Amino acid sequence: MAIRLFFNDNDSIAVHTLACAAREIYEKHCGKAGVTRMLDHIKACNPHYTQKRIFDLLNAARNFFKHDGTTLGDVIEFSDEMNDFPLFSACYDCTMLCAPNQPAEVQAYSIWFITVNPRCEAGENTADIEQARRIAQEFAILDALWPDLRNASRAVKKRAGRNLLDKAEEWVTSLQIQR
Repeated sequence: MAIRLFFNDNDSIAVHTLACAAREIYEKHCGKAGVTRMLDHIKACNPHYTQKRIFDLLNAARNFFKHDGTTLGDVIEFSDEMNDFPLFSACYDCTMLCAPNQPAEVQAYSIWFITVNPRCEAGENTADIEQARRIAQEFAILDALWPDLRNASRAVKKRAGRNLLDKAEEWVTSLQIQR
């Protein structure tokens, strides 16, 4: 639901609250299953931060929306862009748990996120030449499908995501009908 609300440009605070709840649930299930979580990647890239500090950073806005503050005048800076990573993190962990059976929303959002966000050159962070080649090919396909989407306005990016989700749902429905 968070992904649907996000792509439909609905209440960004509701999206954030749902996305963070999903991220937390999937993260805990990945931990119990012994599956690599997004948190594991975050910790590896930020060894100078304690796990508590990482959680404080990941959950700052969520906790502000969820708990009473010191005063009624407490404020937080928040924008819709702050939903991108919690949604991706939840999708990543969902994918790790449900590898072959991810919901259409998870697949569509993951593709959208990878397409619209800046990235390093393929292979820059890997020593595996074959993996670097595959990554470059995948980026080339995404760039061909959505030329210059990374430089588009936020509204255009989200419309592209909504269209991708619609197509993914049509595809899943057609597969179910064929069975």
